[in-house]
Amino acid sequence: MDDQRDAEPEIVVDRRSAHDHAHELQRRIEDLAERIADSEDLVAAAYEESARLRPHEAERLRENARQAREYAERERTFARDSAAARHSES
Repeated sequence: MDDQRDAEPEIVVDRRSAHDHAHELQRRIEDLAERIADSEDLVAAAYEESARLRPHEAERLRENARQAREYAERERTFARDSAAARHSES
């Protein structure tokens, strides 16, 4: 029985450590999602500029820009929702 009682504090510490590590990984994923969203905004801007310079391809390029902005918004929504969920668990 003493062995079991001695092991309990280690289990609690290990569990707390694993929980902290999971939160840190989640925060890093959220940061990455934000950076991806920022990159997608830059891609969208490049498509818009290309559409201005290439009127014969404008429709396709503007559609690509729209899709990039949509993807950026999905990434931002993921990061925001993930952060909110993480904070509500704390």
